[in-house]
Amino acid sequence: MRPMHVRAQLTLLLLLVSIQLLARAQHIAAASQSTVTVSGAGIPGEAYHLGQMYGDWYATATDAHAFLTLRTLPGVHQATVGIAWDGKGLTQTIDAAKNDDIGGHVSFSLHLTGPGPYSQSAQPRNADVITVTITKMDNLTLEGTFSGTVTGTEPLKITGVISLHRTATAEQPTGTFGNCDPNIYDKLAGAESRSPSDCEVKFNDHVRKELTAALQPAINNLTAQSWIVEKQVEIQPLNSIPRHTEGKPFQLAEQEMHQGGAFYVQLNLDKNSPIFQQYDQPVQAAMAKFGDVLKSGTMAGAAAATDALHDATKAEQEHTSCTISVFINQPGVGISSFKGGHTVTVLPSGGFVVSAPFVQSPGGGDVSAAQQVNYLFLGAFTPPAVAGPGTGSESIQVKGSLNSANRMSVQNIEIRIQAGTAIAQQVISLLNWSTLRQLMAAK
Repeated sequence: MRPMHVRAQLTLLLLLVSIQLLARAQHIAAASQSTVTVSGAGIPGEAYHLGQMYGDWYATATDAHAFLTLRTLPGVHQATVGIAWDGKGLTQTIDAAKNDDIGGHVSFSLHLTGPGPYSQSAQPRNADVITVTITKMDNLTLEGTFSGTVTGTEPLKITGVISLHRTATAEQPTGTFGNCDPNIYDKLAGAESRSPSDCEVKFNDHVRKELTAALQPAINNLTAQSWIVEKQVEIQPLNSIPRHTEGKPFQLAEQEMHQGGAFYVQLNLDKNSPIFQQYDQPVQAAMAKFGDVLKSGTMAGAAAATDALHDATKAEQEHTSCTISVFINQPGVGISSFKGGHTVTVLPSGGFVVSAPFVQSPGGGDVSAAQQVNYLFLGAFTPPAVAGPGTGSESIQVKGSLNSANRMSVQNIEIRIQAGTAIAQQVISLLNWSTLRQLMAAK
């Protein structure tokens, strides 16, 4: 028997799912003639008319999905049935093991409101099973039956009918990309993100592959010079995307939480290479000097020793590490530098580069962790005003211009290179510019 506190937590989670559906699901109103009949635990066979429906369903040639909350109208005895399944099978079986995966493939819950035994929450537990039989399922009609047992305070036997009809579908189209289905079929009702359309999946895959091809010559050149790829974003199929993005130019969705962004590669110079040793020796010497100051007990020269260690460490990081992050379709980019001195360079091959010497680390921190960062902007960006050396902090704004009518197109590209200027220039010169231009030219 499952502990009662676990039951209570799972029941609460089921209720929260229902509340999310009520508050957040977008759908075309459907007429419901659904019913459920409950008996057991002192309930002598109560029939409920489930005249309200929240949630959504869809059926395509290869897939089907339903995530529904069915409710009675206000009255003395009220019932709410939460039911979900995924797939084209005309028979869906929901047992306790499957029901534990709330937000997964299948789930079922029953919540009764009323005096005495009519007040309880139930779901499949132990040997309980709910069988759903679908008799008709298209984008306008959903009909079927369900029956089985659930457990609340005691076991309950239930039978029910699903009868839902609407005059229009809830389809939301995204932009098109080649031969693809632009409609959204959302399996994530109530979640923070939604399911992507077929077009979004294909466009995302295409862009990531082309960006990889554009970066590869630079990566190959660095690895041939004793650089090692430490981390690189794993390109996986797109399975979720932020809501309310279907009318905006497509941006690469985060596939994992990482300070490098949605598309990145991080390289470090081999510590045994002569160039690494060239920059590491001043760091070791500065550390030894700083240690001597601490041992002296007088702290004389501590400020100078600290500054020397910081400068040597910063120089080593900028010449022995390189993180490249790529973003597309940015409405604008803000760059904050703890110290002035940013430069703007127009490239003969197209675009421009903004280089700032003391940009805050993506992980946060103060000026001691700031790094040289070079931003390459291609496409619809307006360069900021050119600036020279300065001592105060800077806030640099690069404005982008996007056309929402061309949602599935690459209108601009931002490449962020966290490394010293020489390495950044080497990376930029080795990019596959033909691939980048073709990517932005495709419509």
